[in-house]
Amino acid sequence: MNWALLIPFLVLATFALIAAAIYFSLSSPDLKRRLQEIRADSALTMEERLKRPFMERTILPLLDKVSTKVKRFTKQDRMEKLQHRLVQAGLFPRFTAARFDGLCWVVGLGLMVALPLLNFVANFVTALGVGGGTSVSAGDIFDLQSVLIYLVSFIVGYGAPGFFLGRMVKARQELVLRALPSAIDLISISAEAGMGFDQAVNYVRRQSTGPLAEEFGITLSEIRLGKPRIEALNNLAYRTGVDDVKNFVAAITQSFQLGTSIVETLRVQADSIRIKARQRAQERAMRAPVKMLFPLVFFIFPALLVVILGPAVVSISQSGFMQ
Repeated sequence: MNWALLIPFLVLATFALIAAAIYFSLSSPDLKRRLQEIRADSALTMEERLKRPFMERTILPLLDKVSTKVKRFTKQDRMEKLQHRLVQAGLFPRFTAARFDGLCWVVGLGLMVALPLLNFVANFVTALGVGGGTSVSAGDIFDLQSVLIYLVSFIVGYGAPGFFLGRMVKARQELVLRALPSAIDLISISAEAGMGFDQAVNYVRRQSTGPLAEEFGITLSEIRLGKPRIEALNNLAYRTGVDDVKNFVAAITQSFQLGTSIVETLRVQADSIRIKARQRAQERAMRAPVKMLFPLVFFIFPALLVVILGPAVVSISQSGFMQ
């Protein structure tokens, strides 16, 4: 019997037992939380549970359980920053900071566990094809280089959700920036027509779609629920994280506090935001030649050289052969 093939299985089994021991050692009985979960589940029938999306039935509860186990390893300031980014991405409150941190741990650990399995399968197939399985050993799988690869894979897997979250935040902020000039113009025109500020914002919300319209709807809902208008507008700037929205909210807040004309403030803000949008478009146009340089150098110029110099090279080679 070839014991070299059993060593990786024994090592993986040992890791599984250690992970199970850590899991049960970290788990602490939380009677209140368990009772709340039982009450929430008992309030729903089986048909209602099955009608819920797969993510709400399986993925999100799994992430909640993982986050409760690893929350002691996460700093509070990181959770606050993560919460802010989730708000800016439009994922809160469905996706909380604890759930997202649990997702990071799941992806990181999953990638770290998947690499040893793939490495073992590759070595096992190679051993069967070459030497009948004699070349597989624990040192081939768990040497220093492999351990470094597993560590890097965990770091990459743990940081990958945060990278995609940043991309989502930037994409959403870009949509807000594109829709902001037209929205402020429409709010200004509506205010000049005699509408109040809340009515003008509500009109823009009904006439448009996208993240900015959603944020306007949340702001109006907060005002209807009794929150002060200035605080609701500040929450709008906090949720979007866009500098132009912050400047707009600061100007509107100052107009409310000082009692100045809201129509004139909206007109000035509309002109300012429109000028900034034009300047951003000009800046992007100036960047286009620089971005086109790399495709020209690496793709278009070589093809042109082949087309132009190709016949000359062929004629020169033929004349050389003729001589």
